[in-house]
Amino acid sequence: MRKALRASAIIGAAAACGMLCTQTASATVPVATPEPGGVIRMDLAPGESWNCGAWSLQPPFVTSDPLTGLASDRPLYLHLTPGANAWVFCEGTAAPFIYYGPIVKAGE
Repeated sequence: MRKALRASAIIGAAAACGMLCTQTASATVPVATPEPGGVIRMDLAPGESWNCGAWSLQPPFVTSDPLTGLASDRPLYLHLTPGANAWVFCEGTAAPFIYYGPIVKAGE
């Protein structure tokens, strides 16, 4: 019993030491930029995958990029009513996994 307990303690200490030395992946959150025609462009950092959308009080009330997930090295485009205020949100594959961004006015 003591040998098993000692072995468990040693393995646990080694695992804890290994966890302290590892770095966690962190992502750069997308940047929202209004463009003409009611479009909000979400610029992504190179090599990162994000799924972004927007909520608005004007139709369409919820929108996302139709090609999300097909390419991670291109901007995402959210189409809204021109001049609408939209709250941008994104989901990614590294921390922060969920990002609630600013309220952005869609381009006129």
